Amino acid sequence: MSGGEARDAKKLVRSPSGLRMVPEHRSARSPFGLDEPPWVPDKECPRCMQCDTKFDFITRKHHCRRCGKCFCDKCCSKKVPLPRMCFVDPVRQCAECALISQKETEFYDKQLKVLMNGKVMMLFFPGATFFVTLGTSDKSELMVCRLSNNQRYLILDGDSHYEIEIVQISTVQILTEGFTPGGGNTRAIGMVVQYRLPGSPELTQVKFTAGEDLSCNKKLSATWLAAMHKVSGARAGEQEK
Repeated sequence: MSGGEARDAKKLVRSPSGLRMVPEHRSARSPFGLDEPPWVPDKECPRCMQCDTKFDFITRKHHCRRCGKCFCDKCCSKKVPLPRMCFVDPVRQCAECALISQKETEFYDKQLKVLMNGKVMMLFFPGATFFVTLGTSDKSELMVCRLSNNQRYLILDGDSHYEIEIVQISTVQILTEGFTPGGGNTRAIGMVVQYRLPGSPELTQVKFTAGEDLSCNKKLSATWLAAMHKVSGARAGEQEK
């Protein structure tokens, strides 16, 4: 077990919103997770915050588990999975939040799983294989790359072992080939990752290149790179909010 996965134990907790399976140690939380929002106090929401219906004995108020706002049953009737908050079961969400959560389903059910355990056809692999070049070195090492089980580290395993903390990654540039001035398909062949080491203001660079001689690995590598691109793009978009 790597250092990035040494504290993966989880516990079942009950919150006002529902049952959650959360890491025992806060330091092991996924960087893709969300904190539960504070609920708008009942006394501050006499009416539905969507349709303005007045709450009374018949029209009850409900809190959206994603945004914490107060709605009537009509405006907050959907129960949708919310893995980013570690909920065990689908939870009640307003229409807007439910749509966001549904769009994230692919992200959590597909992209992160690809990064943690690669898949080509019906075969599973513990990551994807690349030639990895550190910094300005002219030497590369064949390494298996994958996301740690707690989603906090990008793990590189070969003769050497490296762990890059996801929250320290500054940029991810996907390298492609096959582009022509008139258009056409491109193929992902690698990526360049820039990240900061803890306590250092300087950026460190790592280059990943899919080996042409690893024909059985090409499709997996391309799938893995596409997932990495989507994941890094999603994180960058949220950090800009």
